[in-house]
Amino acid sequence: MANQNLPENEQDPGANTQMFKAFVSEGAAPAESKPNGRILAVAAAAALLVVVVVLIAVL
Repeated sequence: MANQNLPENEQDPGANTQMFKAFVSEGAAPAESKPNGRILAVAAAAALLVVVVVLIAVL
């Protein structure tokens, strides 16, 4: 909570530290992301391209 005794132009350094710690700890544990359809489509297209290139090289 904000300290009511501070002048308007001064900031509470404790509050800034708490906000920074919350920001850092929030980024420390990344959420698990599921592969979306776009990533899977790009991976499948890349795999297909490799197969086609290998088949052309063998023939």
